[in-house]
Amino acid sequence: MHFDLTDLRLFVAVSELGSMAEAARLHHISVSALHERMKILESRAGVPLLVRTARGSKPTRAGLMVAGHARAVLLQAERLDGAVEAWKQRESGLIKLRANSNAITSFLPDVLASFLARHPDVIVDLEEDTSDEIATAVRSGEADIGIAAENAQLDGIETIPILSDRLVFIAPAGHPLAQRSAVTFTDLLDESFITLDTRSAISAHLKKHAHRLGRELTIRIRVRSFGSVCRMVAAGAGVSIVPASVIPAETLEKGAKVIAISDDWSQRDLVICLPRDRPVSNLVRRLADAVSSPQDNRLAAWRAGQARPHPNSPSARA
Repeated sequence: MHFDLTDLRLFVAVSELGSMAEAARLHHISVSALHERMKILESRAGVPLLVRTARGSKPTRAGLMVAGHARAVLLQAERLDGAVEAWKQRESGLIKLRANSNAITSFLPDVLASFLARHPDVIVDLEEDTSDEIATAVRSGEADIGIAAENAQLDGIETIPILSDRLVFIAPAGHPLAQRSAVTFTDLLDESFITLDTRSAISAHLKKHAHRLGRELTIRIRVRSFGSVCRMVAAGAGVSIVPASVIPAETLEKGAKVIAISDDWSQRDLVICLPRDRPVSNLVRRLADAVSSPQDNRLAAWRAGQARPHPNSPSARA
């Protein structure tokens, strides 16, 4: 038997108030319309539910039973509304994401495009930062999730490995260091660099290490992408330090040389950073799963050419 929730709500109001007029006023409906709905409800029930008198309306014995069940149904309906609203809140919202240059210029755009297509009510506020600053933002709550280098200061942060990568020195064919198998950062301080703009995380990272040695890097030109950096190096315009994962095959085909950097900080394994001291929302967990999923990391490795899944990542275990 079908019962309309609005009819049940109106019937409970009449039963509790003892008056059609008061119930109609409470629910912003005319008395005649309320009276008609009560007649339809009684017709569906097949028994009289209200005794109507000059002094008001009161439920019959059957009406008392129906009113009790109606209250339970209405309570369950409210709980259902609340559950649906809570689910909608989990499925939508703002995610504050911090990531370093490597992630932003390699695999992250593809992963975010897929994630946002699956979650049309989600907004991702993405900011580029150095790995240490990313860790600080995650700890302080300024970021919900981060993607940083594993060798950053990650105390008190939950980490999920993604990709193994490292910073390398790239030079045009014929460069004096092109035949070396490895160099130190100190070996490179007199070079003229092609690099990203001053706002990039990797520029800040290299500047920090140069300052530790009491030096400043000589910047010949700044460009907007690692692809542009690599093309200019291959053309002989200068040298650079970039993540191995962002070097396209065409750069090597044009004769550019990739030389390892022996400094410990050149190893740049990437990890997802999540807070340990506060709950992480289901939505943020789903983004973390998307970034670390085997499918997305295989896509990243394919696009990057030289990146490989971190040995402890889901991709490597798949």
